Formats: sequence, structure tokens, C-alpha cells
Amino acid sequence: MIKLKTRNVERSSFPNYLKKATECRRAAVRSYGQGDWNAAAICAIHCCISACDAICTYALGLRYTGERHTDAIALLLSIKPNDERYKSNATRLSRIINTKNMAEYEERLVFRKEAEKAIKDCERFLNFIRSEIPSANKS
Repeated sequence: MIKLKTRNVERSSFPNYLKKATECRRAAVRSYGQGDWNAAAICAIHCCISACDAICTYALGLRYTGERHTDAIALLLSIKPNDERYKSNATRLSRIINTKNMAEYEERLVFRKEAEKAIKDCERFLNFIRSEIPSANKS
């Protein structure tokens, strides 16, 4: 079993991560509308990372702190390991995190279709996270 690097976080701080996720989603959509595919994809990726932090903080009082964002998926799945919605959204999160290195560090640019897919995934993931947090602000 992999030992995940986590940090205890006050559960009451989950709205801060949700706010970050919401702002990143808005920035992704705005960037996409301006034809800034790279910024759109990067903001969509960071939306998902913050949304994952929000649900893990809310449900577990933990936040992933390791360097491999893909390991955060295991923390997400630990909330409800047998829930099909968690599994499908973990797959969605994995797909978007797997584009992080390319979008942020490689020399090639993000294509329009890749940015569009990243935004769709981020919106679906964020909507799922909001549905799991009853008191979440639906902004």
C-alpha cells in the first residue's frame, strides 16, 4: 500500500478550496473564450486540484501534499471507495491531471480541442464535488 503524503486541515476550510476551484473554472472559461488554449487548460487543471482538496478537506480533514498529483486520486477514492460516481470522477480527475505536465512544462502548445476537453472535464468534476458537499455555495 502506498503511503500518501497528507496534511491535517480544518474541515471548516473546505470553502476556501472550493472558492479557488470556482475561480480557476471561471478563468479557464474566460481564457478559452479569448483563444488562450494553454491558460484555459492550466486553469481547468488547477480547478480540479482545488476541487479535490475541497472534498478531501470536507470529508476527511486531510489534504494531499505530495508532489505527484495522481496520488491525490487515491485520497479522493478513500472517501467512498465502492461508489461508482467516485470511481468515474477519479477517472476524470486522472485524465485531466495527466495533461498537467504537457500543458505546464513541455514545449508543445495545448490544442483548442484539448482545452475544450479540459474545461468540460473540470466543469463536470467541480459539479460532482459540489453535489457531495451539501452546504457548498452553488456559485
